[in-house]
Amino acid sequence: MHNHDLTRSQWHYLHRSERQITEEKREAIETMQKSGLSSTASFNYMAIEAGGEENLGHSKKDHLNYCTRLKMKQIEGGDAQAVTDIMYLELEGDPNFFFRFRLDEKGKLRSLFWRDSMMMEDYGIFGDIVVFDTAYRTNRYNLICAPIVGINNHWNNCMFGCAFIGDEKIESFVWLLQTFKKSMGGKSPISIFTDQDAAMNNAINQVFPDSRHRLCVWHLHQNAITRFGALKRDPTFKKTFNYCLYKCVTVVEFETNWRSMLQQYELIGEE
Repeated sequence: MHNHDLTRSQWHYLHRSERQITEEKREAIETMQKSGLSSTASFNYMAIEAGGEENLGHSKKDHLNYCTRLKMKQIEGGDAQAVTDIMYLELEGDPNFFFRFRLDEKGKLRSLFWRDSMMMEDYGIFGDIVVFDTAYRTNRYNLICAPIVGINNHWNNCMFGCAFIGDEKIESFVWLLQTFKKSMGGKSPISIFTDQDAAMNNAINQVFPDSRHRLCVWHLHQNAITRFGALKRDPTFKKTFNYCLYKCVTVVEFETNWRSMLQQYELIGEE
């Protein structure tokens, strides 16, 4: 039998039984969201008005979850239809315009891909090398923006296709890459560059088994610098490492400079 409080009084408001988003609060949150206020900003405002988070009556997690549900409700409504209408309008003006979308089990829009005739033409010319990056998310719906790009003869980026996907699961990547491949008449790139995402790697092996999969040098660099330790503060080491990563052209040149760097900084056995 307890003869003391199970939690401190200042934490009581975190108990599930003490938390509730009332109808008045829902209306206030919806109004602030429609006015463009972020979820965190609206929570902070309501907490200040209530005299502190402990007096608000619901936690920040409750607040953010409710805001997410509101956004998804908007996608279910007019926005998803508006996007679809835009796709069909593009198709009317460009007979070679291609788009596909995918719904989840509840009928919500979860994936969307499109490319126009110019993207198809560019891919036919410059599509030997493709960069596939999913590092971007939309602010409003938390969907993942997945542009598929390449490099043209002027060393400028050119878009081959673009998509929004709801998650980074293997099946989502497989759907996207298969749709992209279909839109390009079945042509596969010679090389495809991505980050180190395992699900993406599995999807590429399924859809583009004959393409060379390479990791983006920027992601390699970001991963490597987390392992430098005390060498982070050595400018000559960073210069030597960057030369190996960015300046070496041939395999022999890289291996020679890499081994030299390992010996110079006594890193043999640290690979």
